[in-house]
Amino acid sequence: MNINPKICPFCKKENKCEAHIPNNNCWCNHIKVPVDLREYIPDELKMKACICQDCVELFKKDKKSFIEKYVPIKI
Repeated sequence: MNINPKICPFCKKENKCEAHIPNNNCWCNHIKVPVDLREYIPDELKMKACICQDCVELFKKDKKSFIEKYVPIKI
């Protein structure tokens, strides 16, 4: 699997993360990413691709809608 760290593991859009740049001013330094949201990241992408700000905000606003939209059903 080819992993692009710049692509959100949920919506598959660019995450605009700059955490890899020294002395950055990334949006992710100023927002709390819920632990339960991070638990939904597929195992193969954990610690390899950042969640985008839109997905973090959607999860905080409407967790149920986020899960229905982005989290696959496990059988």
